[in-house]
Amino acid sequence: MAVELELPTEETKRLQRCINDLVAILALPASWIGRDPSHIARTLLDALEGMLSLDLVFVRLIHPSTGSSISMTRVAPGRQLPGSADEIGRMLDLWLDANPQKWPPVLRKRLGGDELSLVTLRLGLERDLGVLIAGANRADFPSQIERLLLTVAKNQAVISLQEARLLGEQKLLAETLERRVAERAVELAEANEGLWKSEARETAILNSALDCIVTIDHEGRITEFNPSA
Repeated sequence: MAVELELPTEETKRLQRCINDLVAILALPASWIGRDPSHIARTLLDALEGMLSLDLVFVRLIHPSTGSSISMTRVAPGRQLPGSADEIGRMLDLWLDANPQKWPPVLRKRLGGDELSLVTLRLGLERDLGVLIAGANRADFPSQIERLLLTVAKNQAVISLQEARLLGEQKLLAETLERRVAERAVELAEANEGLWKSEARETAILNSALDCIVTIDHEGRITEFNPSA
């Protein structure tokens, strides 16, 4: 006999929201294919801010091709928090240990007059792809569902950034090979031009010489002679 489990209406709605948010996060990489890391950072922040009702979400990405840093942030309306991503990044650098392994699961800090619970997630094995930080004023932040959504979002971003790095390396390799082929073609053209000029100069000297000039090969056959000959 089958037994149906009845969940409270609020619990059902909460689970449904979680499923919808997971689907939305898993769909993000489709819009990241072939896009610049700045696009990945912007859409990631927009998605997390909307679905988790965050007071602060910050991301710093390392560009896979240039190695430059890309920092972006979103601050909830009405919050008296620093609006500059660079300023927030500097404050977070002061609070976090240089070794990501020593980062606490949740960091409770006062930021711009508000005390926030901050979740720090490194992107890549040793923060080589960047860092993602989400914060909320709620004392119970993050809940298990919020941590799950943040972790999935982080993993999706890491996969896309690694793919972008691979594509960047392939593009760089292709550009390098193309440049070397072009340089080699120029070298061959210059060598051919030099050979042609050398042969033209030799022919001019041979034709203008007043003395008889006859060239023979190792078998005694005449291979070349000038008009005087």
